[in-house]
Amino acid sequence: MMSRRPLTPSFAAGLVVVLAVTACQSGSSKSAPAGNETLRADLDRICNAKKLSGADQDSTGQGTYMLAQWLDANITSDEGHAFLIAFAKLGQDRAARRKLLEDAAAKHGIRSCPLIDDWR
Repeated sequence: MMSRRPLTPSFAAGLVVVLAVTACQSGSSKSAPAGNETLRADLDRICNAKKLSGADQDSTGQGTYMLAQWLDANITSDEGHAFLIAFAKLGQDRAARRKLLEDAAAKHGIRSCPLIDDWR
C-alpha cells in the first residue's frame, strides 16, 4: 500500500491559484450536455484528479501544473467548471474546501474521493 504524501503549503497555494485560473479560462466550448450525470462524472474526475493526472507520482515538482492541465482538459461541464471556481475561491480554508467537496460527492453518490483526504 502506498503512503500518501501530505500537501505542502506551497503545493496547496499553487493548487488554489492554478485551479482558479484554469477554471476561469475554460469556457463553454468544452461543455457537455448539462445534467446530474455530467456533473457527477466531473466530480468523480475531480475527486481522483491527482491519480488520473499522474500528479500523485510526480517527483519533479510539477504536480500542481500536471493536475491543473489535466483538470482543464477533462472537466467537461459548465457545472464542473463552476464547482472548480467555487472550490478555488475558498482559498486556503481547508475545512471549507473539504466540506464543499464532501457535500458535492455525497450529493452525487460518489463514495470515494481521495482529494478530500488531501484537505484533512
